Amino acid sequence: MLFDDSYKTISENAEGIFRDKGSKFIAFAFPVRSENEIKPIIATLRSEHSKARHFCYAYRLTPDRSVFRINDD
Repeated sequence: MLFDDSYKTISENAEGIFRDKGSKFIAFAFPVRSENEIKPIIATLRSEHSKARHFCYAYRLTPDRSVFRINDD
């Protein structure tokens, strides 16, 4: 079988920080069900972290993996 017919997701917001060679990378994860929920989250994060030099994000929705977006700034 090419794809498993079950998948895991997160149940609550999560945050992580990684530091390397003087850089700080902040990661956020949010449980969402539609693309409409994502845009306000991204806008809020951009305003809260306005000094960030790079703002990368990705999402994949639906069990068939057909709704997705990747932005590596």
